[in-house]
Amino acid sequence: MNNAYPLQNPWGNAGFQPWIYFRYAEILLNYAEAANEAYGPDAVPAGSTMWARQAINMVKARPDVNMPALAVGLTQAQMRDAVLYERRVELAFEEHRFYDVRRWRIADVTENKPAGGMIITKTGTGFTYTPKVALDGVSLKPNIIGCQYLEQKF
Repeated sequence: MNNAYPLQNPWGNAGFQPWIYFRYAEILLNYAEAANEAYGPDAVPAGSTMWARQAINMVKARPDVNMPALAVGLTQAQMRDAVLYERRVELAFEEHRFYDVRRWRIADVTENKPAGGMIITKTGTGFTYTPKVALDGVSLKPNIIGCQYLEQKF
């Protein structure tokens, strides 16, 4: 407990939870996107020491990732596609995709399918919940283990 930062709660404990707001990989990807759009993939912006392709290669070259570097001589459009892909993969499950898709104005391509949901059917005094998913392969084989969720009754 740190008394310099008192936090009143019913459990009698206090403190701060360290929270990562920006990962270094995100900063490099942000830089790569901006540098590519402003200067191209291999031009060093004034006041900087790296170019867009180098920033992406730094993300890909980390020891725990160890992916091959981007090729030399990419066009600005090819580099843009590389940035889109790297952001999609590197920042997966970090809630960036929703905003990236809108900023890049590609939602009509990436999110052009109807949203799914549940089909709720009243059955006597209860309800049957059936997910709206393609059930072709599953419904043809009702004995597959784990298919009980298809017709859950609550």
